[in-house]
Amino acid sequence: MRTIGKLLSISLLVAATACGGDDDGNSDDGADDGSTDDGADDGVDAGGACEVAAWAAPDFEANAAVALALRAQLDDLTGGEGLMRGAEQELEGSEVDDVADLTAVYETGDPSVAGTTTAGFDAVIADAFADFVALVAASAQDVIDDEGNWTPGAAGGLAGSSPRGLNAGGLEIRQIADKGLFGGAALYAYAVSLTEGEIDEATIDSIAALWGGNAALGTGKGELTDSANYSFGMGFHATMAGALAAAKSYAADDACSAERDEAIVTFFRAWEQSMVARTIFYGNAAADLIAAAAEGPDGDEDRIDALHELSEGIGLTFGFLALPDPASGPLSGAGRLLTDADIEEMMVALGVDTEDLSASTTGTFVGDAALLDTGVVAFEAAAIEVFDLSEADIEFYRTPTEG
Repeated sequence: MRTIGKLLSISLLVAATACGGDDDGNSDDGADDGSTDDGADDGVDAGGACEVAAWAAPDFEANAAVALALRAQLDDLTGGEGLMRGAEQELEGSEVDDVADLTAVYETGDPSVAGTTTAGFDAVIADAFADFVALVAASAQDVIDDEGNWTPGAAGGLAGSSPRGLNAGGLEIRQIADKGLFGGAALYAYAVSLTEGEIDEATIDSIAALWGGNAALGTGKGELTDSANYSFGMGFHATMAGALAAAKSYAADDACSAERDEAIVTFFRAWEQSMVARTIFYGNAAADLIAAAAEGPDGDEDRIDALHELSEGIGLTFGFLALPDPASGPLSGAGRLLTDADIEEMMVALGVDTEDLSASTTGTFVGDAALLDTGVVAFEAAAIEVFDLSEADIEFYRTPTEG
């Protein structure tokens, strides 16, 4: 696993500021310094009188009830058995004939997924829902011609043997919504908002649930979902679980508030970085699929699978667009490291038109693997700048080790 040592540096800086420490005006960007992990460092300093106990969450279900309900509501909309997936498969009872069919699920609950989604990404969701209704109406479409070129028609459609709802721009809309909402725009954003008020052990349980963890923070089959699943896949889980355990321990002692805040910042910096890392993984995987695809129609399933993978990765980073900074708490003024300009640059590299998803050019990559390679390298270059990554980090993200 790659360590995220600089995440600790920025955590210490934020904690010192919160305690009235002197700020010399220099800031760390909170990213991975590329050093090698020996398996013992969880990214949190447990020195001094503040002790870190092993993670325990006996009241997880009660403490995280709202967070778990939000996860379930998102699954009802975008999950493997949710409304959008059912509509892609044209299942009876999952008809989507109008945007209102989607918004009814999106707006269910108190709070609802819609109510926790950032205003900036809510506009993206509105665009995505309109595209989804149009592509479902178009039904099965041959979106790639016999020469392997992208030919989606006016609205895209349901493509491939395991139908994927691809819009005219080549984006799998369900993936943009799903990954964007848990990756930054709704569940991450709501978790950040919890750090603005009183932070106690129940708060930490809620944050863990919004990430996609369970009461044990386990990593066995079926124990992880949403962002936590991808953090684990990219080798960030151990650091993040350690940060949550530390934050919960420190939250029980008012004398350890600075250490608690340090651990919280470490956790959120790793959450953000692991989503971008996963985008890098998916971008490279998609490029490999297209490059290896057979010529002609025999290679179309691989090309559609590539757009599926690429759309997953795009959603994970796209969701951080327009994320507001919290006004108080350990993340005050710094809810993320990515700026909107960074995200726009990254999306352009992958062919995404953030203001009109159907005008994206992501689909054209199916006919030009080298063009996608160029886009992925540009995305990686932007990530290197934001998170101060090394080439070794990028190589690890391309072929990660779970943990």
